[in-house]
Amino acid sequence: MTAYDAWTLAALWTMPIVTVAGFLFIREQMRSDRMSLETQTSWQIYTVSTGILQTLVSQPECRPYFYDGMPMPTEEPLRSRVLAMAELICDHMENIVLHRRAMDASTFKVWADYMQGLYRRSPVMQDFLKVEREGYRYAEEFLALVTQSRGPGA
Repeated sequence: MTAYDAWTLAALWTMPIVTVAGFLFIREQMRSDRMSLETQTSWQIYTVSTGILQTLVSQPECRPYFYDGMPMPTEEPLRSRVLAMAELICDHMENIVLHRRAMDASTFKVWADYMQGLYRRSPVMQDFLKVEREGYRYAEEFLALVTQSRGPGA
């Protein structure tokens, strides 16, 4: 066997090993990138959520309209503040739904349950998201998710 033959034989055996190692490296890199994307998405969602909560803290009179089932106020400027909060909350929730593929499935489920619960408890959100009001401008995926009723015992 010549040196050329030996090198050719070694290359034939080495190439599949190097190829498999390359694919394993790429798979691990993709998994790492996915985890980074999920982490970044979660931080961004929670950052926006914190901003919304801070707004509710600074305007506590708005909170019962979303969490305690109070109907839409009629007096101004409270009505306008509650509508602005509804828009902030719905825009944020729609963003979560539209970017659900960038987050862990279990994290998205927690958010989906929260969105559905908030929608069920809030006549303001229900009214705000009627198609003839502001609902026409929200993504169908978001509207379908929040208006979806949960199973028995919900």
